[in-house]
Amino acid sequence: MISYTKDVLPSGLTIIRVPMPAVESVTVLALVNVGSRYEEPRLWGISHFLEHMVFKGTEQYPDAQSLAAAVDAIGAKFNAFTSKEYTGYYVKATSKGLDLALNVVSDMLLTPKLRQEDIDREKGVIIEEINMYADMPASHIATRFEQLVYNEKTLGHDIIGTKETVSAFTTADFQNHLHTWYGRHNIVLILSGDAQAIQQPQLLEKVDQLFQKGDSKQRLVTNPAEHYGEQPLTDRQLLVEHRTTEQAHFVLGFPALRRTDKRRPALSVLNVLLGGNMSSRLFSEVREKRGLCYYIHSDVDFYHDAGLFGGSAGVDPKRVEEAVTVTLEEFFALGDGSKPVTESELQRAKDYITGKFVLDLEDSESVAQYFGMKQLLQGEVETPDQLLKRYMAVSLDEINHLAQEILLPDHLRFAVIGPFEDKSKFEGAIAQAKSKKTKK
Repeated sequence: MISYTKDVLPSGLTIIRVPMPAVESVTVLALVNVGSRYEEPRLWGISHFLEHMVFKGTEQYPDAQSLAAAVDAIGAKFNAFTSKEYTGYYVKATSKGLDLALNVVSDMLLTPKLRQEDIDREKGVIIEEINMYADMPASHIATRFEQLVYNEKTLGHDIIGTKETVSAFTTADFQNHLHTWYGRHNIVLILSGDAQAIQQPQLLEKVDQLFQKGDSKQRLVTNPAEHYGEQPLTDRQLLVEHRTTEQAHFVLGFPALRRTDKRRPALSVLNVLLGGNMSSRLFSEVREKRGLCYYIHSDVDFYHDAGLFGGSAGVDPKRVEEAVTVTLEEFFALGDGSKPVTESELQRAKDYITGKFVLDLEDSESVAQYFGMKQLLQGEVETPDQLLKRYMAVSLDEINHLAQEILLPDHLRFAVIGPFEDKSKFEGAIAQAKSKKTKK
C-alpha cells in the first residue's frame, strides 16, 4: 500500500509527498493547472512554448548551458510536458540531489529569463517541430481528428499552436501567461521516492521559501473551469485527407465520459480488452487473423467536460476498406450486444491492469505523475489501492451496458489520411459496418 501526505504551504502551494521503500531516487514534479485549451486564439501554443523557454535560462542558472550542466553534474534528468489541460516540469535524481532538483524546478517555474532573443531563436525550433509532426501521417491524422471532433476554441486547436501564433510571441506574452496562470494556488508539487529524503525535517519550510521566488507582485490564481468555453464537441463526423503515402492511417472515436464520471474504471477496462494489448479483440482480429495492419489499438481520453473512446490503425491503402469495416465491426458488435464482453475477457483485462499498474508504481517518476494528476485534475487523491478496488468491482453488466450506451453508429467520428481522392469508399465502408451484425 502506498501512503502519502498532503500539505498546503503558506504560499498557497499544494505539496504531496509519496515515500517509496527501497528506492534511492527522488522525483520532483510540478504540475500547473493550465494547458492549451485555456489559451485565447492569439496565444495558441504559448503553454507549450513556455515549456521550451524555461530551459533557456533562469535567475540562478542564466543560460541553457549552465542549467543543463547543473543537472548533468549529479547524473539527473529533467524535462517538461504540455497537454490540453495541464503543464508539468520535473527533475528525477538520486536522493542526494533533492535540494538541487527543488531549486531547479522552482527556478524554471518562477524565474525564467524569457529573453526576446531566446524566444525568437526558439520560434524556428518549434516551427520545425510543427513541420515534423505534419510529416508524420500517424501523428498528423490524430491532430486532424481532434480538429474534426472538438470545437477549435476549446479542445480542437493543436497544443503546439500554429506557425502564425508561434511566430508572433513576445516576452510580454510569456510574462503575462506566467502572471495569469502560475500562481502558487494553481500549482501542485509532488515529491516521490526515497522516504528519508522527502520526509526530512524542515523540508516543507525549505520548499515554501524556494517557491517565494520571482515577481514580488502576487500572481493571479485563475480557475480553469471559468475558461472551458462553449460545448467542446462538434457535429462533424468524417474527414478524408489526401496524401501520397505507403500506408493509410485512420482514427475513429465516439463521444464518451468526462473525467469526473464514476464509470471511468469500466471504460478503462473496456479499452484494454478491445484494443489495449496484444491479446485484445482488435489486435487479434485485425492484425493477427487478417494481417491488415502493423499497429492497431483502442484509446480513451478524459477531459473536464468531454471524453472520447475510439481507436487508430495504420494499414495497406489497397485494403483500407476491409480494415475499416473489420475494425468498426468490432466496435459495433460491442455496441449492439451481438458480441458482448465475456467473464474471461473481463478477468483478463482486470489482471492486465493490475499487473501493469504495479509495475508502473515501482518508478518514482510514474508515482509522482499518478498522485499529481489526481490532485490537480480531480481535486483529491485517490490512492492506487482505492483505484484498483474500483477496477476490480467492474461487473459484466456494467461494462456491457456502458459499451451499448457509447458505441452508437450515429455517433461515430472518423478521420483518415492516405492516397484517397474522395470520401465515397469510406462512407461505404462505414455503412457496411453499421449494417453488418457479428454472428454470435
